[in-house]
Amino acid sequence: MKGGGRDVAVVGVGYSPVSRGGDPAVERLTTTACRNAIDDAGLKSADIDGIFDYAFGFDSPDTHYMQQVLGIADLAAYADIAPTGPSGLAGALAGIMAVASGACETALVYRAITQSAGNTGTARGGGANLSAMGASMQFTMPYGHFPIIPTIGLMMRRRIEELGGSIEDYGYISLNARRWASMNERAVLREPIVMEDYLNSRILADPLRLFDCDYPVSGANAVIITSVERARDLPQKPVIVDAMAYGTGPAADWLQTEDFLFGSTRRCADRLWSRASVTAKDVDVVALYDGFTHITISWIEALGFCGIGEAGDFLDKGRRIGPGGELPLNTHGGQLAAGRLHGLGHLVEAVAQLRGECGERQVPNARVAVVTNGHGPQTGAIVLRTQ
Repeated sequence: MKGGGRDVAVVGVGYSPVSRGGDPAVERLTTTACRNAIDDAGLKSADIDGIFDYAFGFDSPDTHYMQQVLGIADLAAYADIAPTGPSGLAGALAGIMAVASGACETALVYRAITQSAGNTGTARGGGANLSAMGASMQFTMPYGHFPIIPTIGLMMRRRIEELGGSIEDYGYISLNARRWASMNERAVLREPIVMEDYLNSRILADPLRLFDCDYPVSGANAVIITSVERARDLPQKPVIVDAMAYGTGPAADWLQTEDFLFGSTRRCADRLWSRASVTAKDVDVVALYDGFTHITISWIEALGFCGIGEAGDFLDKGRRIGPGGELPLNTHGGQLAAGRLHGLGHLVEAVAQLRGECGERQVPNARVAVVTNGHGPQTGAIVLRTQ
């Protein structure tokens, strides 16, 4: 990994059950995912000396809790990251840097979230204290402009007006998620939809529709990160971290930003490719954040898979990103269909694809993957490759 110290690999992935409804204990979900990831890596809890997670602060157990549950005697590095950061990938980026620098030898990274915690699209749902709002939100929150739903609607409308394209461009991202999810037994929305279904879904903030939004669930994902040197002695095929990057952009704010349409995705992508040993032309599979369809399209263009404003034509009515397409996108169904596990699930899927473990949805001969999370002033990305 260029400029990152030791070469690093992902050597284990783990899942919990994913569900809708009820009130599952997030501690149990997290423990299940973490233990499964440790087992998948062929390790024991005692081998872990770093733990990293991303959370909103109320939806996930912290690193000290997980240390005790797993029976780890001491941690050489750890962090609970919130509220900024590129969603669930924030923990993985921190874990990669910790292992690469030698701060720890083997890091456990997790993201757990419940359905209720995932419903953050309104001030009420986000638990916001309107009387305590500062900065730009003191002027926008009273009008329902933040959190995220109205902001994304404005981004979508401005994109169409400035760059062209159509509402259907977003719809192809949504339809694609269902196509892939139909082949993923862990996905929660596996029934295919057609464009009419997308266009008829409920409008939340014109032109943002219900089917443009990820699907809140309860569940957890986890990964194990260690040095490439150590990975050679472990049972799983190591997936090497070729490059990683963050981005914020100037005026790091969702609204008062230099680039309202792309946030910091373009800066993050440029930084990523400047550090990678491969290029966009070498990529076999992508796992791009899809909290909203607009975010996914902005990452497609930011990463250089097509020109700015050309995503509509590039998608080719969804053929290019679907099964058998040139750029298989979110092959697990993404957050739109597999469920909103807040981004770390994209890394888990990319690792599974590069290990050749995805069965019916497996991309043939997948050797290079790109994973991205976040938008606005909170972006992060990773290039992964096989040896």
